[in-house]
Parts: sequence; C-alpha cells; structure tokens
Amino acid sequence: MIAATGIEQTIVSQPTPDLDGDGLLGTFPEGRRLVGTRCDSCGCTMIGARIVCSTCVGTEVSPTALSTTGVLYAFTRLHLGGATVRPLGYVDLDDEVRTLADLREDGEPLRPGMRVVLGVDGDDWYFIPVASAPSGE
Repeated sequence: MIAATGIEQTIVSQPTPDLDGDGLLGTFPEGRRLVGTRCDSCGCTMIGARIVCSTCVGTEVSPTALSTTGVLYAFTRLHLGGATVRPLGYVDLDDEVRTLADLREDGEPLRPGMRVVLGVDGDDWYFIPVASAPSGE
C-alpha cells in the first residue's frame, strides 16, 4: 500500500511473460532440436524461446539449439490405467539445462545417472537411453 497523498492505494504487480512461444521443438542447421535461449548478459541458457532471462531478467537474449544429450537426473512411471505406463523424468542436458521430459524404455532399464539422447517422432520429443537409441539420434 502507498499512502503518499493520504489516500491508500494498492499496487498490484502484473505478470510479465518471458516465453516467446509455446513450442519447444525447432528445426536448426543441426536438425530437430529443443529450442533454447542464451542470455547475452549473464550467459545463462534456458529451455524455450524466451524474451527475458530467468536469472538476471536481462532482455538481451539469443535463440540457441540445446544439446541432444544429457543425464537422467530422476524419473517416475505414471500408471494411467490398464497396462498404460508413461515414464517421465528430469534430464540434465549437457549445456546445463534441466527439463522434464517423456522417456522411452526400449531395452535398457532406466536408472538415474544414465546417459540419454533426444528422440523426435513428428512433433513429439522424448529421451531414450543412449545404448538403446537408433543410430542417427
């Protein structure tokens, strides 16, 4: 509350959007990759096309393609009814970005600390253990 003139006023802060779009998958010269943003001021890298840095709130940011590989930090399996199971986990990408992602278990069982690689199927993206990934991913 501000009482500069003897009249009480309530100041309400308005949220400021920091994303410049909803899609996280983009096409780069390197191929289909997760979209990221790098802050030109503090060097922080974030997932998504952002207009404001999440660390220093700077507006000098540049788009970047994020790494396709990382380490599985933690995961769970969501049981969605019947035999449907959806593995979901946090992946620490090699460029120090953590993201929540769908996981695929094609052969090798998931475990924290294992190397994973980005997989793309149409507009869907997921991570799969490196040892199970088809060549070319």
